[in-house]
Amino acid sequence: MAKKSEVNKTQAVRDYFKTNKKAKNSEVVAAMAKQGITISANYVGNIKATHNKRQRSVRKVVAKGGVGIPEVKAALAFIKHIGSIKAATQALAVAQEIREIV
Repeated sequence: MAKKSEVNKTQAVRDYFKTNKKAKNSEVVAAMAKQGITISANYVGNIKATHNKRQRSVRKVVAKGGVGIPEVKAALAFIKHIGSIKAATQALAVAQEIREIV
């Protein structure tokens, strides 16, 4: 059985991209090698492509809905805090009723 690595390579690459947004795949491979992580440039490219795909999809939703990314993040945090979309919808309905009264 293969020994499981103690380091999450994908997360290490994501963390590197947070501080070096314009880094090329080969630069990331070299930086990971300095940290003792063996990773290929193709794998780095896949991680980068997945990240960019997620960002594009968020931008599409934001452009379509007319709200900004901060509002979307706040809505997601609200849903996570409440526990479900159904409960969040009910809470918003109650808030709307209170708003109409006041």
